Amino acid sequence: MSVLLTRLIRGGAPNMALRGSTLFLRFALSFYIVSQLGLASAGVYGLAIGAIGIVPATVGWGLNYFVSREVVGHTPATAAPLIRDRLIITFASLLAGTLIAVPVLIWQTGEITQTQVLILILLWLETLALDIYMPMIGLELALFANVLVFVRSALWIPIVVGIGFAVPALKTLDMIFIGWILSHLLAIGMLFVYLRRWPMKAGLREEKKLSVLVNRARRAWYIYFSDLGIVGLGYADRFILNALLGLVATGIYSFYFSITNALQTLISTAVVQLALPRMVRAFRGGNPAEWQAELRRQMIKTLTFAAVFSVGIFLATELIFYFAPPGRFPVFRVLLAIMLLAATIRSGSDLLNVSITSMGRDRMYAVNNVAGVIVAIAFGTGFMYFFGLIGAGLSAAATASTLFIVRLVYLRHVLRKMKQPDPAPGPQMEPANDPATGMPQR
Repeated sequence: MSVLLTRLIRGGAPNMALRGSTLFLRFALSFYIVSQLGLASAGVYGLAIGAIGIVPATVGWGLNYFVSREVVGHTPATAAPLIRDRLIITFASLLAGTLIAVPVLIWQTGEITQTQVLILILLWLETLALDIYMPMIGLELALFANVLVFVRSALWIPIVVGIGFAVPALKTLDMIFIGWILSHLLAIGMLFVYLRRWPMKAGLREEKKLSVLVNRARRAWYIYFSDLGIVGLGYADRFILNALLGLVATGIYSFYFSITNALQTLISTAVVQLALPRMVRAFRGGNPAEWQAELRRQMIKTLTFAAVFSVGIFLATELIFYFAPPGRFPVFRVLLAIMLLAATIRSGSDLLNVSITSMGRDRMYAVNNVAGVIVAIAFGTGFMYFFGLIGAGLSAAATASTLFIVRLVYLRHVLRKMKQPDPAPGPQMEPANDPATGMPQR
């Protein structure tokens, strides 16, 4: 039994369980908000989630890319100076952003509401939490890092929902945000207790080297824009929808996005992320045919799993709608079907992005991500303007399909060059490292 338990832990079973539990509870929260608080509240919640997704990348400057790699092999005590410097930059960026955003918000609306203050606090807490989570992964503290994610992102949900049903006056969006904030404070307390086992004080007293991180961010600016592209691709559509159609439409879309995003998260965790080391090994083997065969195997697995999960999610949602009281949930079956199709295509596109990464082509990876958000904004504006709410789903499907085709064409082009019988060094050979990122430069 102990051997089996050890294998499960090393194989990532606890992390998978924590991720799955977090996903399930966030999924349930979306149903609670829509059915109990209404679509306008769901729209505000969706916009808050979008801001929480975008702000960490905006003020992050791509630095987590470096910090996560450089702490590998360290202990929390020896990595403390670097993480401290990273958090100082984040704190300064958040402060500057707040000093700009709050006056602009007051100028536009004439006031700042309690809900907006709570969202602002969450923006700070989520950004700082991400900047702690990423180096914890590099320090091989993934299990505890995911425990903290579960505590701050999901553990509070059944408590807040229970309080809402027990005390109807507390069945509000502000109560949800307050529960979320308090869970962050609990997670911070747990982190301090956990870190007491290492001698942190000596490392924290070391001289600050902020200029090192600033210079790295300047020299690898494309990493920053890549991060912006990734989050923009995921969240830009809801802000466009809100501008064109209002909060109710945004609430409906955010509700269905939470359903279809569950599909993409499952595929990413169970298939796409696990494909990266296999693709890297196949590429380093120097045999283009082997790399192509591995990509084909992973693509078949990704699309098959995504298709099966899509059908399962659609049927499960239909059962919920069937047994729920009439009017409890907004029923838009065509929108759900289109968004599930988009999530399936996007899963395959994500695998192609992983394939580009496996070749060490960081700049092309960044270009793809930046181009993706531009395409998403263009399609989103056009489709939503002409087709309304359904246009949001059509935009998602069109964007995913476009990126899939572009990435596939690029990989086929690279593969043809790899197969050319040229004795000169080609993509299959390991190049010198980029001095800015430490990764192979292409």
